[in-house]
Amino acid sequence: MKIASSFLPQFPVWGAALACIGFLNAETLTEALISEFVAKNDESLLDEDGQSSDWIEIWNTSGVSGDLGGWYLTDDPENLQKWVLPAVEVALGERLVVFASGKNRVDVAEELHTNFKLQSSAGGYLALVEPDGLTIANVFSEYPAQIADTSYGIATNMLQVGFFP
Repeated sequence: MKIASSFLPQFPVWGAALACIGFLNAETLTEALISEFVAKNDESLLDEDGQSSDWIEIWNTSGVSGDLGGWYLTDDPENLQKWVLPAVEVALGERLVVFASGKNRVDVAEELHTNFKLQSSAGGYLALVEPDGLTIANVFSEYPAQIADTSYGIATNMLQVGFFP
């Protein structure tokens, strides 16, 4: 399903970036993006408390394994540093699920939970911010109202954005 360009997330041209990777620090990932999220989770994925919290999937697109320590997730364009990711390892090409439950859990031995929940009925804003706290790696600036237990995000080919059952 192709979505109107106003709903496309803004992120760099990944093809060129993946071909010419430069690393600031071998330990910290230099490229990642929000690949999908569920903002109206009724039963698609339960957290360790048995609750159907919203969730966000972050994809390591850097070409190497590394950690996401110091990156940020936010649902507020006025607060790009709303929730900081702990130093959690993400292998090359792997994806990390973070629950957007408002529980604020950062123990990497457990499931991660942001200090905010996602908007579902009227749509909302969601961004992944680089460790400098200012550079937006990618953003869903006005995602549409969400469908229960249906993820919204970027297709694996990174050419389409929409709902994925």
